[in-house]
Amino acid sequence: MKHKFIFPGLIAALLVIASVAWAHEKVKLSGYVVDVACASEHARDAAADAVKFAAEHTKECGLMDDCVKSGYGIFADGQWLPFDAKGNELAKALFEKSGKKDHITATVEGMKHGGKLMVEKLTEE
Repeated sequence: MKHKFIFPGLIAALLVIASVAWAHEKVKLSGYVVDVACASEHARDAAADAVKFAAEHTKECGLMDDCVKSGYGIFADGQWLPFDAKGNELAKALFEKSGKKDHITATVEGMKHGGKLMVEKLTEE
């Protein structure tokens, strides 16, 4: 009895879909929002020092031209994750609206992919 493999394209498509789903990890994190320029200066600090820096990072600094141009990210769960373009826009708006001078904390929801967060939602805490 001969078996024909009727849908080889279907199997390939399912494998592609599965690999994309695994590559994009849905996340919801809470932490300190910091610009990339400042965060990169502290990326090699010990975890406790990096978190202390992130907590003390100021709104004024986060809105400086060079800092805005560098983009934003979040220190959460002992890691630094930079945002995508949408996340950068949302973070800038968060900094502009925040009544805090420092300790800018937020919850971010999105997809983790390639070391970045593709931000769907950013809410100040």
